Amino acid sequence: MSQELYSRSECSLLIRRAQLLGRGVFDVRISGSTITALAEQLVPLSGESIVEAGCNLLLPGLHDHHLHLFATAAARASVVCGPPQVNNEVELEAALLKHCKSKSTWLRGVGFHDSVSKRIDRQWLDRVCGNRPVRIQHRSGMMWILNSCALSELAIDEKIELPDGAERGDDGQLSGRFYNLDAWLGERLAKVRPNLRDLSHELAAFGVTGLTDTGATNGRASWSALEAAMNAGELRQRLLVMGNEELHELVATQPKRMALGPLKIYLREVTLPELDALVARIATAHQHGRSAAFHCVSLVELHFAILALREAGVRAGDRIEHAAIADDYALDALAELGITVVTQPHFIAERGDQYLVDVDVDDVPLLYRGASFLRAGVALAAGSDAPYGGTDPWSSMRAAIARRTPSDVEIGRKETLSPLQALNLFGGELQKPGGDLRALAVGQVADLCLLALPWEQLQLDLDARHVALTLCDGQIIYDAAATQLAS
Repeated sequence: MSQELYSRSECSLLIRRAQLLGRGVFDVRISGSTITALAEQLVPLSGESIVEAGCNLLLPGLHDHHLHLFATAAARASVVCGPPQVNNEVELEAALLKHCKSKSTWLRGVGFHDSVSKRIDRQWLDRVCGNRPVRIQHRSGMMWILNSCALSELAIDEKIELPDGAERGDDGQLSGRFYNLDAWLGERLAKVRPNLRDLSHELAAFGVTGLTDTGATNGRASWSALEAAMNAGELRQRLLVMGNEELHELVATQPKRMALGPLKIYLREVTLPELDALVARIATAHQHGRSAAFHCVSLVELHFAILALREAGVRAGDRIEHAAIADDYALDALAELGITVVTQPHFIAERGDQYLVDVDVDDVPLLYRGASFLRAGVALAAGSDAPYGGTDPWSSMRAAIARRTPSDVEIGRKETLSPLQALNLFGGELQKPGGDLRALAVGQVADLCLLALPWEQLQLDLDARHVALTLCDGQIIYDAAATQLAS
């Protein structure tokens, strides 16, 4: 492996003797952003940069098909408030106290779960950390808990009109708990956009060249912020952006490496929308050339989404996010309608022990299914759901194969994937996830991931430490050798 970080220029780049999965060993030439030659042996051109692959595996760049970029970047500077780092009130109090000395800045907590405590509210936070504004996000992403200082900073009190979701205590006062009010709270937060540079580098080190930001509230402002991050060089990957109806008109104004994704529909079992209204939303999105993507973590939500898609008619690219619990009826219906599922097998490895407590025993075998989707003929892909899950796709692949909780309990043995099936979860097209690994070919954009092992060894140890080189749009965005030298 060369120790120089190459930039795209008029000169081409030759990756010599790379293993292409199931095809043998080839030389691959990249000119500009494109694969321009692929043969068993290519003669180096004058001035051409050369990378010696040493018969190791060359893959298309991996795609994280479900994450939240700015939330993930913000979480990097946040206090972890839930398992496995924080498991009870005493540990939560200790974690917060480490950061409560400053009185001038916001403190943001992430990953909170009810298993830590069911009584964390405004008053509890005031007692522990009342000298600075604090906001803590529930692991589900559906609740924020704010202390009194935070409420004051945001001018939230009894004098303003409060939306549904602002919980009150037994005394009628605000408890500090806000349910499903991200957009409402966001309007009041004078937030500086998190820088995406470190996150982008982290993902590049995993071999990730394509991302799908799945924010349901993404509108014109979010699009502009993501575009600015890309233009500033903070975000080096290719990007598909889901969001709301504000994005319907952006189809004709996409910048390079950034594309408009599906309408994101966030379903919650406790407040499902009227079916006719939902069908109309889907139909309007389809008329604008957009598919629909449904957040579904309960069986009721999944069945409701399937019903709505039946009524509206299915467009290629319609998809289900998570499908956390899926029965056989859902599998058959999804296969019949041609709907893709984008799931998170690593949640078994990260949260599995809590699932064994919280989830009905009959539903445990239906959690984050894998092989059953494939057997039914459902296109299956995966995404990290960061910041609610880890960003490492290789960890997710291992979880899809092992299906074991942190305490080593196996969940859903029949759902185990093979190493190749697990790799395929992250190897499909960005705008058409699922299916087999993308095949490298002349004329294809040069989004690539070179490993330091051949497939025969890699499949026994699917690990990010084996990523040697990552290219996106023909540019090297990660070089393990150069990174080691720099450190």
